[in-house]
Amino acid sequence: MATLTPSLTLTSTDTTSDTLSFTVDDSLTISGDIIGPSRVATSGSDLTLLANGSYTKSYVYLKNTDSTNAINVDIGTQLSIQLDAGEFAFFPWESSADVVVAAGGGTPVLEYAVYEA
Repeated sequence: MATLTPSLTLTSTDTTSDTLSFTVDDSLTISGDIIGPSRVATSGSDLTLLANGSYTKSYVYLKNTDSTNAINVDIGTQLSIQLDAGEFAFFPWESSADVVVAAGGGTPVLEYAVYEA
């Protein structure tokens, strides 16, 4: 078993009248497969990045490495996340629906990793 420690820090002095500053940490047990980090070029066509039922509950990291184009991420058939240029996401995935990606334009490269719980 391995331990994955994600950390999220949000800070700002001008989003509200109060200064924003907090950090959230977690400790996740990884007892299954670890895939990546890897990279894949996306296009306007749907690409099944993670097939349902191929994993148990997992934690997924996605990053759009492009400097211009967005990448759309569907979980099942719903547009769930749109990663604009340089944006990233880290989320728990229970694996009952496919994770499908497609470029919003061009051929942006998606960096991804899967950590099976």
